[in-house]
Amino acid sequence: MVRKRPPVVIDTSDASWHLDRKVPVAIIMAILLQTGGVIWWGATAAERLSALERKVELAAPQGDRLTKVETRLEAVQDGISEIKSILRKEPAAPKAR
Repeated sequence: MVRKRPPVVIDTSDASWHLDRKVPVAIIMAILLQTGGVIWWGATAAERLSALERKVELAAPQGDRLTKVETRLEAVQDGISEIKSILRKEPAAPKAR
């Protein structure tokens, strides 16, 4: 006599994701609070970044001005050096009596 195996029964009621009463409300609230906190943090970080970008845009022309001032200062220093070398080469003027 050949025995037949009983058919395999697969319970598919838990196959899909679902939320049941085993999950406490505190966990759901904690996850919601954490999600809200992350969103709030991201928004404030984005605002701070925008503020810094605006400051950098305002400071950029100052760098150009500084470069121009440095160039003029070098020209003035070269002129002063040239005047000093001219003064050193000329004989001293006679003193008036």
